[in-house]
Amino acid sequence: MIIMAEVEKKRGGLLTAWLILMLIANAGTAAYYFLFGSLVTALLPTIPFWAIYVLGVGSLLNFAFTIFLFKWKRWAFFAFCGMAGVVLVINIVIGMGISSLFGLLGPVILYLILRSKWNYLE
Repeated sequence: MIIMAEVEKKRGGLLTAWLILMLIANAGTAAYYFLFGSLVTALLPTIPFWAIYVLGVGSLLNFAFTIFLFKWKRWAFFAFCGMAGVVLVINIVIGMGISSLFGLLGPVILYLILRSKWNYLE
């Protein structure tokens, strides 16, 4: 009979720092959209008001996905990537142009940091 020992999952400093940065950035972005969204649409009238709220909700969801990444949930990585795709489409629709692609850097960086720990994800 083979008994498999529970592997201790060590996150490492880089992954921990990146996840903390993601928490701070997404919380700050959500607060910005919800607190100053009307100011943004007043300064940039081409941005529809609905986009501000969708982006704010997306930031809150990314905050939650990051918490689940701390708990080693693989689905949270894919959800984070999916949200990046949604934000990309919204940014293109509201006219952000080529700069919309910078939003894809987060998932790419997360993958590059996470790939050595991919087997730890449940």
